[in-house]
Amino acid sequence: MMPHMTGGAEIIDTDVFTLLGVRRDGVASVVDLVADDPAGARRRAEALLKEHASCEAVEVWRDGGLFEKIVRT
Repeated sequence: MMPHMTGGAEIIDTDVFTLLGVRRDGVASVVDLVADDPAGARRRAEALLKEHASCEAVEVWRDGGLFEKIVRT
């Protein structure tokens, strides 16, 4: 990943993922943003699921589409 400057701010070329902690009733009760690679986003989603007992699953979104869904087992 190569950083570059835009208007004085350093931008790092990486993926940005939105993690949604979803309760059993379908409500997204937890939201987290992660700038990482897919494996890092998955690790954060798994940790988020462990941290929030009310969440039944964590949906990992990228570029406006569902990338992965991690379900509590």
